[in-house]
Amino acid sequence: MTRQKTDEQRKRQIRAAATRCFVRRGFAATRLLDIAREAGLSKGGVYFHYRAKEALFHDILDAQLDALKRRWSFQPGTDQPADLLLGTLVRAHVQELANEPDETRLCNLLVTMAVQEPDFRTKLDSAFRVTRNLYQEVIARGLASGVFHGPDAGQMAIAVHGFVQGLAACSATDEHGKLPMSADAAARLALTMCGANPDCLPAPAPVVTAPSDTDTADTASPDEGTPDGEGTLAADANDTTADAPESSDEQASNASPGDAPPDSNEAAN
Repeated sequence: MTRQKTDEQRKRQIRAAATRCFVRRGFAATRLLDIAREAGLSKGGVYFHYRAKEALFHDILDAQLDALKRRWSFQPGTDQPADLLLGTLVRAHVQELANEPDETRLCNLLVTMAVQEPDFRTKLDSAFRVTRNLYQEVIARGLASGVFHGPDAGQMAIAVHGFVQGLAACSATDEHGKLPMSADAAARLALTMCGANPDCLPAPAPVVTAPSDTDTADTASPDEGTPDGEGTLAADANDTTADAPESSDEQASNASPGDAPPDSNEAAN
């Protein structure tokens, strides 16, 4: 293993530990020593890569926002009706927030910091704009086809995006960072907001409870999948009829094959 790869692995370890510290303590109350202890390193081990927590926070922020942009920067396909596509996108977006509570809390922290930090505000707006533009394109298509009803695609996209980010903000009041509603309920409500029939969105695939260890050893076959950490069977993204935007295995297990957003060179997770 090269020195460069080793350094990058160590920096990822530090960023992960720092993210946990920042979302628990807040930016101001977190010290490099706290991050070192969380990472299982000496303070010097952290200081070798990051001389100040501000530089570390910016590194975390840039990595998170770049990932978000890659995840949602794709051209929606035209093989699905606009209402089905919007519902699928909102469902995936909200499920992503639910699956990554630390990332969601970090985004909430960034929102509060953006009020006083122009650099953070610019970066956050740039990332939010990617998702809003995607929503706007789909909504504009739905307005043209008559499945959506509203004054303006741009304003409606802001409303839908604001609704999703509002759910993320509500998670800050939950002890475990949980969202106040399911991804499916949020998707159906977003469609209602746009004047569409929420019944166009198929129900999510039911959660399959993993068998006990004994049953698994006796009955599981290679084609049945591997139980994930939440006690559900994760679907293989390659088996869906269309590629979904970057998402976790939990998202895949909650989406039926027809629910996945259209193919994209940028969207994968």
